[in-house]
Amino acid sequence: MESLIRAPHNIQSQLGEVFKSLVYNDFPDKWPALLPALLANLSSPDQTRVHGALFCFRILARKYEFRDEDERGPLDEAMGTAFPILLHLFNQLLASTATTPDVPEYIKLICKTLWSATYMNIPAVLLQREQFMGWMSCLHTAMIKPVPAEAVPADPRDRAAHPWWKAKKWVFHVSYRLINRYGIPKDAKEGNDKTFSEMFARECAATFLEAELQVLSSYVGGTYVSPRCLNLLLQFVRQALGIKALYKQYAEHWDKLLMGVAFPLMCFNDEDAELWRDDPQEYIRKGYDILEDMYSPRTAAGNFAHELCKRKSHRDVFMAQVAALLSGYSQAAAAGTATQADARRMDGALVAIGMLSEHLRSKSPYKEQLGPMLLNFVVPCFKSPYGHLRAKACWACGLYCTAEFGEGKTQESYALLLQQVLACLNDPELPVRVDAAVAVKNFVEEVESVELLKPILPQLLNSIFALMGQVDNEDLVVTLEVIVERFGEDIAPYALQMVQQLSAAFWKYVTPHEEGEEDDEMASIAAYTCLSTINTLLDSVSSIPDLFPHMEEALFPILQKMISVDGQDVMEMVLDMLAYINYYGKGISERLWSLWPQLEEAVCSWASDYWFNFIIVFDNYIGKDTRRFVECKSPDYLASVFKMMSFTLTEDIGDEEAVHALRLMEVVLQYCRGAVDPYVGPYLQLALARGAKATTNKFKDAVLLVVANAMHYNAALTLTALQQQGALVDVLTAWFGRIHAARGDGGFKYFRRMHDKKVCVLGLVALMTAPDEVLPPQVQAGMPQILGGLVRLLVALKQQKEEADRLAEMTSDEEEEDEEDEDEDGDEEEEVDKAAKKDDAEAEAYLNRLAREARKLTGGDGDDDDDDDEWTDDEEVETPIDPLDPWVVAADTLAAMQATNPGRHHLLASGATPEVQQGLAGLMQYAEQRRAELAKQQAA
Repeated sequence: MESLIRAPHNIQSQLGEVFKSLVYNDFPDKWPALLPALLANLSSPDQTRVHGALFCFRILARKYEFRDEDERGPLDEAMGTAFPILLHLFNQLLASTATTPDVPEYIKLICKTLWSATYMNIPAVLLQREQFMGWMSCLHTAMIKPVPAEAVPADPRDRAAHPWWKAKKWVFHVSYRLINRYGIPKDAKEGNDKTFSEMFARECAATFLEAELQVLSSYVGGTYVSPRCLNLLLQFVRQALGIKALYKQYAEHWDKLLMGVAFPLMCFNDEDAELWRDDPQEYIRKGYDILEDMYSPRTAAGNFAHELCKRKSHRDVFMAQVAALLSGYSQAAAAGTATQADARRMDGALVAIGMLSEHLRSKSPYKEQLGPMLLNFVVPCFKSPYGHLRAKACWACGLYCTAEFGEGKTQESYALLLQQVLACLNDPELPVRVDAAVAVKNFVEEVESVELLKPILPQLLNSIFALMGQVDNEDLVVTLEVIVERFGEDIAPYALQMVQQLSAAFWKYVTPHEEGEEDDEMASIAAYTCLSTINTLLDSVSSIPDLFPHMEEALFPILQKMISVDGQDVMEMVLDMLAYINYYGKGISERLWSLWPQLEEAVCSWASDYWFNFIIVFDNYIGKDTRRFVECKSPDYLASVFKMMSFTLTEDIGDEEAVHALRLMEVVLQYCRGAVDPYVGPYLQLALARGAKATTNKFKDAVLLVVANAMHYNAALTLTALQQQGALVDVLTAWFGRIHAARGDGGFKYFRRMHDKKVCVLGLVALMTAPDEVLPPQVQAGMPQILGGLVRLLVALKQQKEEADRLAEMTSDEEEEDEEDEDEDGDEEEEVDKAAKKDDAEAEAYLNRLAREARKLTGGDGDDDDDDDEWTDDEEVETPIDPLDPWVVAADTLAAMQATNPGRHHLLASGATPEVQQGLAGLMQYAEQRRAELAKQQAA
């Protein structure tokens, strides 16, 4: 610590990482002397020591920044002593007239410490009256304190990085969080937070708002305010709009703030123009970067406008001024007198219209005027000599491409807007071309029939791919993905070219950039989206297997490279890609089989989080070429699978992922019946050993499903293995206990999926027919109980299937009725519109209720500790047991047993309860009904 305190600032940051590691590991238990030492340095007259202590306190506070209240004891104790000293220092710094960078640096460190110390909870020291008022007073003073003119660089480009504006940023950052979290007491957590919130709302919120408005007023008057501070100021006033008392108290300020501060920030400015001219790629990056949006004054201004214009009075005032700007520019442009300043205000007007799209689409009279507005004011901007206006015209048309243009004119006007946007794909300005390509996505999403777009599809694809070669932009790839989704199989003629282009783009994006970390982050997002689009494309042409060998050739290098630690960030997408190729292709090529060792290496080292994706891939390999999987010894795929299972079930891997190893056992046992006898015993031993430590019901069910699958595979072999392991009685007891366990409504508590019940049925049928020599006496004596469990499963499965079918049909009918209702919806007035929204909400709630009921019937329910979705059948999954009808299998087995083993049949029947006998009789009748239905389906 001493070396850190004395070190120069540029060395302090490096030593700070060492200090951070020590604090995170040793404080307070192993380093109790740290706090007294820091407090002594805080009170030192030596400014170097004060700065070092502040630097260390910030690190100490940050250790507890995200800790829950019960873990923050050491921090609260430290801050209880440190806050009064920090407050005294804060007051001294604000009173100082020094212009050296030390003053704002100290203020910044104090504010950052306050930020971390109050992030999750308010420490008790801040509830003390003197401390509360002192800290709030310092923050208020820091907000309005002018930045010394002599301390600000002359070059505007250097000002935002000046220590004073960095300090101001943290002052406004803290103040915004205070109003956001504590501005409305009823929303605050009970305890210290609630008490603090009541004090803040009563005594500080209005004062803080007034200070922030004062800073914004000085900005309007020409005083410099850094972009990040403007962003935080506008976030603060936007939050204040939601506090009724503040909104009413400062009512006369809002419209002035909107037009005086927010609207000018929405307009194209000198900085935009310079970037557009000198570095159009960077202009595009900033325009589409989510993080840039988060910190941008323009975005904060738009969000403020959106929030304020929820109120009709403000919306009408603002839109009247925007309409005047639109009309004025249109007239000036037509007369040839429009200036650059006019064009920039017009740009702001288009941004405002876009920011308010949610309100303008739904509120009268604006929603009726959107079509004429686009035709009269936006379309002419496509001919503007100013590139930024052409780009904004593309953006606005994309947002409003579904606007109403009057009876009989909508389709024609849609085509006109689309034509204008498509023409901009050949614009000389790169940002215009990108905005046009991104806007096309909205048109493609909204068009009723893609027939209108088919003639321009080749040109559209070529334009997008050309742009992808010039800029790293995720939205371009998203546009491609939407095109693929909408065109479906019609994209097939272009599929191979698209895969090749997307593959090339992917390699470009994953190649490290020299420009910096931000570019690498954007490129990584674009690379991920490329893979997502490829997978969407593979799904769209899944019914055309002849395409897959050619696409595989283009994609194999990606699979080969990314099924490794190099592909950790995109592993899910890569495995999905492999699953598409090895399922929908004509067969599994040698090239794809060569990836198996890489898959094994990934599973057994770093990729256990992706087991859900691996299981689909392995299922395809095993199911599509079972013979190779079983017979090949170099590599030995069976041994490889067992190695992956063993690793997953014996290492410290959670139930949620490890359960897929059990499901892989199921895949092998179902596909490879009669071919994997040596592995049945080891599978059971591995599953039961891990099952003894299981903590979730899904995992416990999955263990017993391995037993059921093993019974179905070979009951004699399974019984022998379980007896040798000394587990037979315990396993059967657990299995039947879970079969008969019931919820409050009598339904199955476990094995809730239809698939699980079916596997249990097949396992019990196999158990009932096992040879006498492998059945221990206690199992033979329990044959009536086995029959009872079988009947319970089949009855529940029948009810579950019938109810799921009925609800699915009801849901389908409801959706059809909704579509008919939508077709009949006309242009209603606002009251009718509200009623329609209410009806839509009720209909959606009803459909959601049906979905919940269907989930319960197919497996989901709310009284278990596991996620409902995990209990729901996946209708798209195919298994080798799909052709087996459980009722027919059970009926045929019992009939055959009566003929070939009457003694066992008598043992089953004579020991059955009347309820079981009655249920069995009904199931035998249902089996005949199912047999007739299946025969009819096959004949069709």
